[in-house]
Amino acid sequence: MNLHSVNICITKIELETSDSGKAENFAVATGLHWSTVLWAFVNVVLFICILSGNVLVIIAVRSCRRLRSLLSNRFILSLAVADVVVGLTLPYHLSFYLGLDLGIHHNYCLMRFFLVIFACCVSILTLITISVDRYIAIIYALHYKRFMTPRIVLSVIVCNWIMGAFVAIIPMFCNHWKTARECEFDEVLPPWYMTGFIFPSFIVIWLLMVLMYMRILRVASKQAKQVRQLPRSMNPSILLSSDWRSTQIVFFIMGCFSLCWLPYFIVVCAQIFNIFNVEPLLYRAAFSLAMTNSALNPIIYCWKNKSFRRAFNLLLRCRSPNVHPTSLIVSFSNSTATHKRNSLSCANDTIEMPIVACAKNDRLPKIYTIKF
Repeated sequence: MNLHSVNICITKIELETSDSGKAENFAVATGLHWSTVLWAFVNVVLFICILSGNVLVIIAVRSCRRLRSLLSNRFILSLAVADVVVGLTLPYHLSFYLGLDLGIHHNYCLMRFFLVIFACCVSILTLITISVDRYIAIIYALHYKRFMTPRIVLSVIVCNWIMGAFVAIIPMFCNHWKTARECEFDEVLPPWYMTGFIFPSFIVIWLLMVLMYMRILRVASKQAKQVRQLPRSMNPSILLSSDWRSTQIVFFIMGCFSLCWLPYFIVVCAQIFNIFNVEPLLYRAAFSLAMTNSALNPIIYCWKNKSFRRAFNLLLRCRSPNVHPTSLIVSFSNSTATHKRNSLSCANDTIEMPIVACAKNDRLPKIYTIKF
């Protein structure tokens, strides 16, 4: 009788323990569920923004003769294509957190890392390429056409994509899939790959961009001082060149690049070296912030670049971006006020004419733009 009562007590304790465990698991699962839904919604919005913005950039460069004729815009086109690939990887990356059990398959799991790393590497390499292109255009303006020919530009773009594929294919052969508990970066990828290869490469690229832009900024400051020293009669009509404006675009790209990617690498390194406990939601938020960089690039172009802004406006209104204002021949000789009024009325946009003036050392050209 006593033995029977003991068995009943043990059974009741086991049932109560299992019920409390199920309730606790259900609560945890419910919390993760809502955080996952919120994170998924953010990624869906991010996916739409990345695709719509970068596809618009691609269409603008390919359909507008003015944009297509500039060699530097080929790098922007390559960046937009890489960002589109980044956007296309988001649904596949998101599917691993929506209960589809893709993480238990070896090939699906490794393909996830290959696609994300490949697209992000090409995007980052293209950003440093754009920086080098702007550096040459500002610092060595007289030799730009010799350094940047169509063949060289195409070769650099192809090398960026090949290098991105090479970096991304390493985890396909060197990984910890057999010992990983789940399909996550810190579980599958070896520590030396992230901390000894990816992160140092990112720091080197970031530092090179900072150094180049500091040099460009010094040159631009000298140009601004020379503009202020010109006669007063010319000051109201002289602005810095379109090369400097395009350099400002790259400044914004670099700022967004740093703010988006630095938190992600900090979280990854903290997770690998156990500096602090990284919650899954924190890692996902840092990853989404890094992907946001691919959605910001078209906004930067539209905001700072007049040619892109005009092409975007025409394309969004279903008009050809090749519709230009009436071409005018502007002379520096004295003209009547009637001629000026007619010229201004024929053009919707301001007519810009680049004027090249050599510096005192006759080595660095100063490019200005006169508006009529």
